[in-house]
Amino acid sequence: MSLRGKWLLFKTQHSQLKQQIQQAFLQPSRRNLAVVPAKFPADIVTKEREIFGGRILTAATGAPLPQHIILLHGGAYTMQGTASHREIMTSLIHEANLRISYVDYPLVPEATVDDTLTFVGNAYAYLHAQYPDDQFFLMGDSAGGGLALTLLQQLKYHQEDLPAGTILISPWTDLSMMNPDLTAAAKRDPYLTLATLKKIGYQYAGDHPVTDPKVSPIYGNFDDLGPILLYYGTNELLAADDQRLVQKLEQATGTDFTVHAVRSMLHDYILWLKLPEAKRTLKEIKQFILTGTLPED
Repeated sequence: MSLRGKWLLFKTQHSQLKQQIQQAFLQPSRRNLAVVPAKFPADIVTKEREIFGGRILTAATGAPLPQHIILLHGGAYTMQGTASHREIMTSLIHEANLRISYVDYPLVPEATVDDTLTFVGNAYAYLHAQYPDDQFFLMGDSAGGGLALTLLQQLKYHQEDLPAGTILISPWTDLSMMNPDLTAAAKRDPYLTLATLKKIGYQYAGDHPVTDPKVSPIYGNFDDLGPILLYYGTNELLAADDQRLVQKLEQATGTDFTVHAVRSMLHDYILWLKLPEAKRTLKEIKQFILTGTLPED
């Protein structure tokens, strides 16, 4: 673990961050203007569309490579994307000349899984039609990681074109929060709580059982999903479920994967872009997308 990582862990463990995060999840703002065209550097070209009951913002240089990330942001299905999501987009665009489409999907409490999953499915099809020559990758962090995995499983089930690869960062894959190992893991996590995530999970599920694979993709089929690159921190609440996800991937056929369990890292650590661990993760993601080859674990 880097010195900066140790400092971040100490700081979060000795702050009011956990209480602040729970309040933000349960009383989310809809005035977040972090991922909007005006906030990107002048050398990045953006195109914004409000369609299907949500928003898509595509960003790239003037002459990008054909690789195209569809980014599903985290935030417990209640919060909009953050400045860190915009900075991740900017970093990958500048360093790898990728095209990235940020998908601003419907959120709890205004929406449930039916609205959200329908929107991301429509957005995926729309982007394929708009950029028919591009090579697509799914990328999601936290709730966005779970949503990316659900979309991937749905695409496979409906025999639609799969992305060239999928990147999952601290994915939230079981919204039931019933895994008994989560109780011990919760004590180590400085800002996620079981009670809050369980409440949101049932809100997001709507009329579906919370164990429906559309809600919690850990209960879905993992065969023939293409290459998957998975990252999570060993110090996060969801690490126990990420280990279950690894077991599912190991048992699947036709799904190649690489897992990086990053020692002592927090949930969704990639959002702290100055961390050496986050920089290394972004570098590996960039190489995976540009080469199509999974990095070694």
